[in-house]
Amino acid sequence: MNQLTLQGLVIIEGRATYERIITSIRDMEPDEAIHHIRNFLKIYPEFAQAHNDLAVLYYQSGNGLKALAHYEKSHKLEPSNITYRKNLADFYFVELEWADDAIQTYLDILKDNPFDVETLNALGTISVQIGRREQARQYFTRTLQLDAVNSSARHALQELGGQVPPPQQPTQIAGSQTQQALAQSPEQRYQQALELANSGKISDALRTLEELIHHFPTYAVAHNDLGVLYQQEGDLLRARCHHEEALRLQPDNPNFQKNLADLLNIVCGETEEALNLYVKILGTNPRDIETLTAISQICIEAGKQEDARTFLETILKIEPWNREAAASLDAISATEPTADRSAEEIHTEALGLAQQGRLSEAHSLLEELVHTSTNNALHHNDLGVLRYRLGDVEGAQRAYEQAVELQPTNKNFRKNLADLYFIEQGMVDDAIQIYLDLFRLHPRDLEILTGLAQICTAVKRPEEAELFYRQALEIEPWNENIRSALQELLT
Repeated sequence: MNQLTLQGLVIIEGRATYERIITSIRDMEPDEAIHHIRNFLKIYPEFAQAHNDLAVLYYQSGNGLKALAHYEKSHKLEPSNITYRKNLADFYFVELEWADDAIQTYLDILKDNPFDVETLNALGTISVQIGRREQARQYFTRTLQLDAVNSSARHALQELGGQVPPPQQPTQIAGSQTQQALAQSPEQRYQQALELANSGKISDALRTLEELIHHFPTYAVAHNDLGVLYQQEGDLLRARCHHEEALRLQPDNPNFQKNLADLLNIVCGETEEALNLYVKILGTNPRDIETLTAISQICIEAGKQEDARTFLETILKIEPWNREAAASLDAISATEPTADRSAEEIHTEALGLAQQGRLSEAHSLLEELVHTSTNNALHHNDLGVLRYRLGDVEGAQRAYEQAVELQPTNKNFRKNLADLYFIEQGMVDDAIQIYLDLFRLHPRDLEILTGLAQICTAVKRPEEAELFYRQALEIEPWNENIRSALQELLT
């Protein structure tokens, strides 16, 4: 049964503990430091930074196998973290000599961070070493377009015989005002973009900001504002790319953290990743009302009423006049099924009954729950699962559709609905549309890729099915189930 977990909540305590550990092990020998971090991971096994740091220590100690395991674990826990992705790519190439895997990982980074000079340089270096000189020239040329004084890229391009621009020569901008634009400082360009945005000329503001980062790719606030504007325009992929780049450039900026977290939470439905960012904000500013409110809403949507109550009460201690927090707290009290048991407790009991095979009893509890707590998407989704298992396909469809309506960006709820549309209702086009929407937001999700492949196979579109299976194998080349499905498709 698909459920939303809130493991990120324990990071509030875990992050503080880990910071104390990092401070204490700085002067230790690697073996002793490894021992401390491993003990920490026994308590907080999902803490990505600890896995990354442990991988570094194992690598320094010569234990490549364990280093690989922890690099991959940190990447799996926080797949959008550019540092963990780069560390994994470097390890693939330097230690394992897996050039193709390293290149693919770096290309994935580049999709989300197209202006990352370090990634372009790495791709150029790998391409040179495996004999792909033309590709290397392209990567180093792009590096110099973004960073004209990059000496390593300049030297590499000279060695490759590529056309090297003069040192510190800026890239030309199209248009009749080229020289005037080049004479402007980044601050002047940024101010011009703000004026355009404030006057409603969003397209002009976007163009001005894009030109700014073309010449000054590390101007973090421009990336942040591009993220905001692209989000307003509905271009979520570009919005996410620029928000992530702004945060990479200034990882401790709370505004950049909050903007990315809000995008992930509200728009993309990636609640766990958003929660990690919210928790990081609270680590430095535990009285941040917006962040406390966001976390409380996540708890409410996940059915974690008691956790939500804790955060809402914290808000009211800081701002006793906060009507929104008071109303949410009253709503939690009003939707509790009984004075003795919370909605979360009833939901937990229903899950336990379902796991024991007592489906009718679990179904009755969830039916009661969705009538007393009508706005909880997770309860509707789980009710859909039980109705389906009990043979009520129409009822399952209504429950899944209600869950998606309440939380339209949750990928698990949408996958459940798409699978039911396809398998039970013959609504192929609707199912494919849902999966394609999910694919655009989560292009490296194995379940989405294999789901698309299976649907394409069933509707006699083998070439598209093969494409999705191969993309899945690029992510997990060791996955025997996917490999077998591909082989069966090709025979």
